[in-house]
Amino acid sequence: MSTEQALGVAGIAKSFGSLVVASDVHLSVAAGARHGLIGVNGAGKTTLFNMIAGELRPDRGDIHFFGDRITRDSVIQRTLKGLGRTYQVSTLVPTVTVRQNLALARGDGRLPSLWQPWDEALDDVLLATADRLGLTPLLDDLVSSLSHGTLRQLELAMVLAQEPRLLLLDEPAAGLSRSERQVLTEMLRDLPREVTLLMIEHDMDMVLALSDRISVLHQGEVFAEGSPDEIAAHDGVRDIYLGRAHD
Repeated sequence: MSTEQALGVAGIAKSFGSLVVASDVHLSVAAGARHGLIGVNGAGKTTLFNMIAGELRPDRGDIHFFGDRITRDSVIQRTLKGLGRTYQVSTLVPTVTVRQNLALARGDGRLPSLWQPWDEALDDVLLATADRLGLTPLLDDLVSSLSHGTLRQLELAMVLAQEPRLLLLDEPAAGLSRSERQVLTEMLRDLPREVTLLMIEHDMDMVLALSDRISVLHQGEVFAEGSPDEIAAHDGVRDIYLGRAHD
């Protein structure tokens, strides 16, 4: 794994009135890493993702992306620099096909005109991404007909089609069956190391299987950080997170 830093979060803080959701968060993600971010509900994980992605502006602190300060950059600027993100809630267009959703991912986000065939927007990167995630046989299926697991695969394919350098995964296994989680885990494990992963996930088996390093958020701060073995053996982490997760 590279010693280059893909993401650097330094002293990030965010409050909504009297509610403090992030307090002096420091986080470093190495280029090529598979970095897990865990914590109980309300720990501030999604708020931190929103600030990294540019959807929320921090009250203080800085964010660096491959050495470039992006704290004040817009979502679009960060996307163009190679920062991609998936969401807990689906952002797919259910009334069109898999092919058409993929075409949107590589375009400007607008529906094509009636005289421009959708398949002309599909390039080699899109087709290769669809094939990597097992979507080639489903290209002309309506998104509304897909299983929940396949929807997650399509969401991942759409972000990967943008060729991100860093991919933020926000609970990618949410709502998936055990077998679907296993499929998704293998797909994420097979991604090239040119794509750095930072993942929020409540499925501890998945986090431990995929991560090189794990950070634990608690009450808006990084409470602990280490290898999967170190986090699994950490008494404080078990008390605030792992024990509750298996109640």
